[in-house]
Amino acid sequence: MRQTVSPSNRLRTSIKHRIPRDRIYPFLTFVSHTIRKTVAPDIKLDVPVDDTIHLEGIPGVVERLLQECHDIGKPLLDSISLTYPDSVVTHIKGPLRPLIELRLYSAFSIVLGPWEHDDPDHTRTVDALRHSRSHGVLGLLAGEEESIRFRVDAMPNRPALRDALESHLGWRNDPRNWQINLVRRGKLLLAQVGALYFSRRFPEMRRIPASTNPVVGALMIRLLKLRPGNTVWDPFCGAGTLLVEAAHTGLDLTLIGSDTSPEALAAAHANHPLFPTGTLLRADAASLPARPGTVDRVMANLPFGKRVGSHAANRTLYPRFLAELARVLTPDGRAVLLTEDKRLLRESVERTRDVRVLKEVTVSTGGLHPNAYTIERTRTARRKQRTSRTPATPSPNNR
Repeated sequence: MRQTVSPSNRLRTSIKHRIPRDRIYPFLTFVSHTIRKTVAPDIKLDVPVDDTIHLEGIPGVVERLLQECHDIGKPLLDSISLTYPDSVVTHIKGPLRPLIELRLYSAFSIVLGPWEHDDPDHTRTVDALRHSRSHGVLGLLAGEEESIRFRVDAMPNRPALRDALESHLGWRNDPRNWQINLVRRGKLLLAQVGALYFSRRFPEMRRIPASTNPVVGALMIRLLKLRPGNTVWDPFCGAGTLLVEAAHTGLDLTLIGSDTSPEALAAAHANHPLFPTGTLLRADAASLPARPGTVDRVMANLPFGKRVGSHAANRTLYPRFLAELARVLTPDGRAVLLTEDKRLLRESVERTRDVRVLKEVTVSTGGLHPNAYTIERTRTARRKQRTSRTPATPSPNNR
């Protein structure tokens, strides 16, 4: 019987036979590693709760977070609304797991009510915490007789609030090892849940300077509009954050990451268990080992010219990379590129034949405000490419 070879196996074989061995990072099978797609080790995700919660997003992402909450909708979520700053508030009646699977928020908090100056004894705050401990999210953190560890963020009457939690609830002030953190966000008083912060929900990864914020990476993957069977390439892969996010979709994808930095590829190799069917290459983003018109999706956190690279270097890099992007994309291909060197990126796209900016989304990360640009072929280029040639089987190859 003839054995059927999967696209990913064909890709791997093609790479191994057609690209010099010193450009390929070892493709290893990880037997003992458990891939952690969603991490929340200190909380029970399948026990029903009744609570009002606050999901803190980042600028540029929150409207998509709102839509994902509406997609879950009733009976689990009710009274879904936007609130300051860049956040979603909703009431949950049911298990937390569907919300924990969402990727577009950084902090998960319990709404304790409006911040009020006319409650010097913090009676309403203590009552709200008691309710959440009995019926809501706080009841999932520890047993009924266990003391919850907390901290109080900088705010007016901070010592009085801290004393109220210790005296009325018997909880322990522990700023270095807290389970909940009381903070103000706009007019609301919140209890952030440490076990559901993004660094606990996203898998542990090796990072390098200027690695992609995972929440921004999740947004970029959504903008890509991945389809089963797509070949997806990150030519500035760094530590592999975007490859991890693409793998998290669970779609049947051919994932390829490349970079010129040995340090970046070493970090990506360490994170390889989180995208185990992917392939890592040492390659120049302006000279990818791929046939024309064979890559369905390209995603990249470009050098901004600040923490990595320079604007002078980008003036050469961006036009060369965009010309290569125009060469390798399929007729219906799409790219999502993140950069804060915005004018240069737009000018480079305008000077590149056959591609255009479809949309741009401004996000906020690490004190910077880059744009995520969605780029696709022009209509004329798509028609010309479809009629001039039969699309090849997507696979990286020597030129």
